[in-house]
Amino acid sequence: MIADLEKRIIYEKDGLLVLNKPYDLPSTGRKLDDDDCLQYWLIQRQGAMVWAVHQLDADTSGINLFVTEKKLVKYYKELLEQAQADKQYLAIVHGVPSWKQCEEHGRIGKVDARSLGIHAEGKTAHSHFEVIGSVKDFSLIKVKIFTGRTHQIRIHLSHLGHPLVGEEWYCDPPCTAHQRQALHCYKVHLPQTAHTFSSPLAEDLKQLAQNHGLSQYL
Repeated sequence: MIADLEKRIIYEKDGLLVLNKPYDLPSTGRKLDDDDCLQYWLIQRQGAMVWAVHQLDADTSGINLFVTEKKLVKYYKELLEQAQADKQYLAIVHGVPSWKQCEEHGRIGKVDARSLGIHAEGKTAHSHFEVIGSVKDFSLIKVKIFTGRTHQIRIHLSHLGHPLVGEEWYCDPPCTAHQRQALHCYKVHLPQTAHTFSSPLAEDLKQLAQNHGLSQYL
């Protein structure tokens, strides 16, 4: 059971559930009885089925949308895909980028049987990166994504030469400087509904930022 589940619920109305997801759980599991995911515990809470509108990696924290009616999945997914929608993340990365802002359009696909990466025949992907501040060899970056490919932010940042602190899959050698990748979904704006949901940076990432002198930029 997630001890602080109720405190993590940001919004609950008209079939929409918005939560501040902890970093040690995926949004959904492989099966409905998989208790190692957020969806399972929401189903237990509701006593009925709950669906994820979008996915966050197990080790990514922050805003996560769920619905209590299946017909609402398509509705909210389409809202998130609209140009006016805004889904933003905070990331702590290795290095100091030479750019202040950057648009990345690298296509994402399978580079071998088990791995994803930049691939000419992959799916289109679009991310916008903005450097908030840098100290020595670390930077705090604001990320906005316009598509939702699997591991999109992680792959794009690695491709740009600035992998996430804690990144083990898309960093060579794998980074073990933090217990998880330093990525947090801090804001989601839904067009038409006029809803904007926000979540403060997770405590472990606040501490990581402090350790590297980046707290001044939070």
